[in-house]
Amino acid sequence: MITGSQNEERFEILDARIGESGFTREKFEWYLDLRRHGTVKHSGISLSMEQMLLYATGLPDIKDAIPFPRSWGKANN
Repeated sequence: MITGSQNEERFEILDARIGESGFTREKFEWYLDLRRHGTVKHSGISLSMEQMLLYATGLPDIKDAIPFPRSWGKANN
């Protein structure tokens, strides 16, 4: 259950896909600025521990497999 992904770094392709998808360009201008001024190819992998626990235990919801809360400041409540 190892997954991987790579973000698109080519400005022209991102710009074209925003138009093809029917989104307004203004909402994505901040993201296009990141690519317009240059970026490096970056990608990553995930071991998907929560998904592995979900599969192994048969739990009905992935939230039950997450070992730590993912909301800020809620650990002491």
